[in-house]
Amino acid sequence: MRIYQVGLVGCGVMGEVHISQIYYQENVKIKYVCDLDMKKAEQFQRKYNAETVVSDYRQITEDEKIDIVIIATQPSTHLKMVESCLQHGKHVLCEKPITNSMEDAEYFYKLTKLYPKSKVLIGNILRHNKSYQKIAEMIQKDAIGHPIICRMIQNHHTMNWETYLRNIKDCAPLVNCGIHYVDILQWFSGEKVEEIHAIGSRTSEEVPEGCYNYGLMTLHLSNGSVAFYEAGWSNTCSAENTKEFIGPKGRIRLVYQKDRMTHAEEGDLIEYYQYPEKEYHIINMPSNRKPADVQFNYLIKMIETGCEAKPTMEEVMDCMQICFEADKQARKCAAR
Repeated sequence: MRIYQVGLVGCGVMGEVHISQIYYQENVKIKYVCDLDMKKAEQFQRKYNAETVVSDYRQITEDEKIDIVIIATQPSTHLKMVESCLQHGKHVLCEKPITNSMEDAEYFYKLTKLYPKSKVLIGNILRHNKSYQKIAEMIQKDAIGHPIICRMIQNHHTMNWETYLRNIKDCAPLVNCGIHYVDILQWFSGEKVEEIHAIGSRTSEEVPEGCYNYGLMTLHLSNGSVAFYEAGWSNTCSAENTKEFIGPKGRIRLVYQKDRMTHAEEGDLIEYYQYPEKEYHIINMPSNRKPADVQFNYLIKMIETGCEAKPTMEEVMDCMQICFEADKQARKCAAR
């Protein structure tokens, strides 16, 4: 059995999501954890049995023994790290969004084509989530018919406003998580977005000028399907997480395990209403909202079998273009 030597860059929330689900695998050796905050990195080292702590990612990318680098830092830092990884022959699992500008995203894409021997998987983790895979299967088998209406809301009542302010400065809400839901929309429907509209609002003076902390995008697809994605980060916004898909033959709604009123031990809940039968179906799904282990093992599958990434880099770039167009419109609206 091959043992993969792994380096993690970024010891924040997503860094821990990744490392906590793979450090115990028999085919994984965590050789490095890296963060500018050495105290955080040292905590990760003790908790996840990492061999070495560093503050400079280049110590990881330049180590000939490293096979895979996981990048879980702010989007504005991704490009230089990925470039160093690919120049040194590393495989990469990079968090989404790949960058915080379309210009950098285009260069990122070119790098993946320039170094084809290195496998790159982007952290669109919902592609590896069993609940979303089940909904994709149902919609693609015409369970609710077409066209569909997609209602997607992810509003955060912020417990740590300073953290969200840093995120807003680096990458706005419609891009940060919108990447997930634009990808889901096109994956589920098999159609392309043809029309994009967005609004944004800066509801606090602490939000820098030129930015927004609330955004709403509406999308029109090639088969007549429509969608909206709402993302708000604030101290006063109510927390809401809605994922609902409506068609002429029925409706599918996803309720996360943590949001279930009863029987949370059963995992996520998929509610399926069938029309004209007027029948309700309840589907319980094993719950791991962020299955980083499955995603990581898919990267290993890419390395060992040559299978293509999910999503492909072309699909990632398509989602980036859509989200940045929405972001541009939202920023313009928020600046009025």
